[in-house]
Amino acid sequence: MIRASDLIGCIVQTESGERVGRVHDLRARAIEGGWQLDGLIVGRAGMLAPMTGSGADALVRGDLIPWNAITALENGLVKIQGRLDT
Repeated sequence: MIRASDLIGCIVQTESGERVGRVHDLRARAIEGGWQLDGLIVGRAGMLAPMTGSGADALVRGDLIPWNAITALENGLVKIQGRLDT
């Protein structure tokens, strides 16, 4: 089981080693019986979104990493497939 606290602050990088940023927030939605994690918010916009109320703007700028793009979770590191065009 993965806890939100395990993901917040993790470094995010592509499988080729390109650093994308750090996890600053999570996007989830309520489903029957619990929650479903949709993605991770990374980068500076992601860091500022909770403080400024600009969560929607952070998503528009491409700072949402979809959960299905994640290929590996290691201690303090999230690896994602492909290259991001932000």
